[in-house]
Amino acid sequence: MAMLDWLGMLDCLSNWDKSQLEVFCQEKFVSPWETLFKEWDEANAMYFLKEWEIEISKSIKWSSTKLGTIMAEDILWEMALFGSSSKRMASAVVKKDTVLITILSFSIKELTSKHPELLEKIKWIIEARNYENKISESKVR
Repeated sequence: MAMLDWLGMLDCLSNWDKSQLEVFCQEKFVSPWETLFKEWDEANAMYFLKEWEIEISKSIKWSSTKLGTIMAEDILWEMALFGSSSKRMASAVVKKDTVLITILSFSIKELTSKHPELLEKIKWIIEARNYENKISESKVR
């Protein structure tokens, strides 16, 4: 099985496209309580979460507020790459031993320019997360 075959989000791509994308991917093992990225970090990659879960939080009123949990077979850092800012607007902390696939930003951007259906899937995820984040943030404010 190839590195990206398990990921349903990429079903719109041919096997050749997936194999080309894999050249710019790296499987990464992350330990519990490790911070994957911090709020305000620059976006340089997108992650596909392969196993377990990662907690997303944001600083609101000088304290950390949990926005949600990203589960296996979901993506991370898409909002910073395809949203309105190139900065990460939340932090991600690993809760259990986790496996993820790192994809360099230029390769996923190039791929989405060739495959608008993939970009539409990512935009739909961004819209849903923006909505969920606004609900979480409004509870704190």
